[in-house]
Amino acid sequence: MIVHQTQNTNKLLNEALSLFMQGSKTSLLNFLSKLVTSSEAEEIAQEAYLKLYLLVKDKPSQHNYIELLQGLRPMLTLIAKNLALSAIRHKKVEERYAESQLTLRSQVTVAECQSEQNAEERAITDNENLRLIVVINRLPPICRQVFIQRKLYAKSHQQIANILNISTKTVENHLTKGLILCRKYMLEQNTSEHDEYAKSPKHVSKVPR
Repeated sequence: MIVHQTQNTNKLLNEALSLFMQGSKTSLLNFLSKLVTSSEAEEIAQEAYLKLYLLVKDKPSQHNYIELLQGLRPMLTLIAKNLALSAIRHKKVEERYAESQLTLRSQVTVAECQSEQNAEERAITDNENLRLIVVINRLPPICRQVFIQRKLYAKSHQQIANILNISTKTVENHLTKGLILCRKYMLEQNTSEHDEYAKSPKHVSKVPR
């Protein structure tokens, strides 16, 4: 009896949701298309309807589901808006990281072209720059972005917080973490290079006969 009642309730809710989507989806997509692309709007709308469905599903079954959904239409718009803003923030972080990577490589190239050091010094500098890029690229995404903005672009903590939409305290934490990890990775590189050098055939000690 309980199972049959649950199945009937789910059927009523699914039918109500289908009708609700038919009457609200077009306007919801029009709203989202002002914030994101059409394909992203479609995905976000589906996720928003799912969240609303799960919310209504927990309500007592005696509710008129179509009336309940209509009453929650403003909440649907709010859910969709928050999902869209979250997607936009995520995309901006990815774009800023890609841009910073390109700028970082450009700065290294310009420094190499303008350098007046001799061949040996340039080789050392190139190696250090490469090692620095490798180390920075190993940092976690947000930590890496904070580290680049502070150390390469000399942005203030507040500027970085505004760019990445995080608190200044979070910026400080990421900088501290970045410095610790960079030192750790540099030490790992040095140890690895030393071990490889020691294993080189030219530097293996010969046992005198």
